[in-house]
Amino acid sequence: MKSTGIHKIIGDRRFYRRALSVALPIMLQNVVTNFVSLLDNIMVGQTGTASMSGVAIVGQLFFIFNLIIFGTVSGPGIFCAQFWGAGREKSFKAAFRYKLFTAAFMCLVCMGVFALMGRRLIGSYITGGAAESAEVMGYAEGYLRVMLWGMPPFAVSMAYATTLREADRAMVPMAASWLAVAVNLALNWVLIFGKLGAPALGARGAALATVIARFAEAAVNILWSHVHKDKVLFTRNMFDGAPMGRAMFRDITRRSLPLTANEALWCMGTAMLNQIYSTRGITVMAALNIAYVLFDMFTAVAFSLGTAIGIIVGQQLGAGQTEEAVDTDRKLLAMEVGMAALISVVMVMLAWVFPRFYNTSQDVRSLAGRIICVMAAMLPFDCLANGCYFTMRSGGRTLVTFLFDSCFSWVVNVPVAWVLAHRTGLGIVAVYALSVSTVLIKDVVGLALVKKRYWVNTLSEVRPVSGAET
Repeated sequence: MKSTGIHKIIGDRRFYRRALSVALPIMLQNVVTNFVSLLDNIMVGQTGTASMSGVAIVGQLFFIFNLIIFGTVSGPGIFCAQFWGAGREKSFKAAFRYKLFTAAFMCLVCMGVFALMGRRLIGSYITGGAAESAEVMGYAEGYLRVMLWGMPPFAVSMAYATTLREADRAMVPMAASWLAVAVNLALNWVLIFGKLGAPALGARGAALATVIARFAEAAVNILWSHVHKDKVLFTRNMFDGAPMGRAMFRDITRRSLPLTANEALWCMGTAMLNQIYSTRGITVMAALNIAYVLFDMFTAVAFSLGTAIGIIVGQQLGAGQTEEAVDTDRKLLAMEVGMAALISVVMVMLAWVFPRFYNTSQDVRSLAGRIICVMAAMLPFDCLANGCYFTMRSGGRTLVTFLFDSCFSWVVNVPVAWVLAHRTGLGIVAVYALSVSTVLIKDVVGLALVKKRYWVNTLSEVRPVSGAET
């Protein structure tokens, strides 16, 4: 029966049970993970503005790495979701192997870049006097050297965790993240401040705690997957199955490359935006760091619905349920935007309270509060763009998502921010607000593409791997 009126965007109880069964574990995982980042950030912030700024700069580099890995696993993940919905076990397993190997390869590339060019990359964010810059550089380099060791377990764990979600086992990566949170939080207290007889390592202690937590998280995802082979299937004779056919390899690669490039270019664009903002001084970088921590904490809930769109709608497309996929997508988009509006109110209420937890100047706290208010105002529009992005991705329209996301960032967002920061006398809050408001253009384009149903596409028709499917 076709939905009409308000029922076109509001689902019944069964719909929300299904949506939350996928989205809730992802939400909880992201909330807990970001909560640890919040505490980690606050703990490092207690050691001073210079160390906090150094950690924030390296955090920008790892933001790029994390999203590159996310983009690398997202391409084959589209196929995993659709193959799972179609019941094609061997094809599902082949797509997972592709995901695992490419994630490991991209991890090694990023490690090489950070090891060889880390100092130069960090230096591009540092402005100010020689003494102040040298202090920030010292903290940042020490933090980066330790964090390099956490890159391999993160990449492998991401490959397993995303596949578990696509196989309707989202509770496992959530539990793994909770363990990582507990490990990270406990070790932060010990290693940053030198408790229980340990040396006070400051920022390097925070990095060491994060690395150990990464290994713990990877261990849970990997061990559970291999112990419970009957429940997830992709680890059963994982490397003994039939090889991936050329047609499937070409199709996954063709659709994966735009996603990997998109995530890399998008996060580089975000890093460039922060570099542009940082030209207004160390105070701006510190304030942005505080604001981003709160922003990431709360948007973990709303943005998780975008991931749910990719999984649920992808499975329905794979099963040939195109009309159900269109209806589900429309309701999930409305759900994501509505949740974002509620979260925005909470963010505004905390805008002037949260920065007080940091041991920094009043100027930094005040600036952070104003930036948080801008973030809150734009959050529903950000979430609408996020939902449109995952809608198009669920149908494998990765070239369109590339143009919609990263190309938009570099062609519109970055130039606008640069002109505002370097060619006007506007304050940093006005520069930031006008820059992020360009997302309204993405919303108009995204809604038009979603409405035209260009994204409705079934990938499970790709020729299977050699041998019969099970």
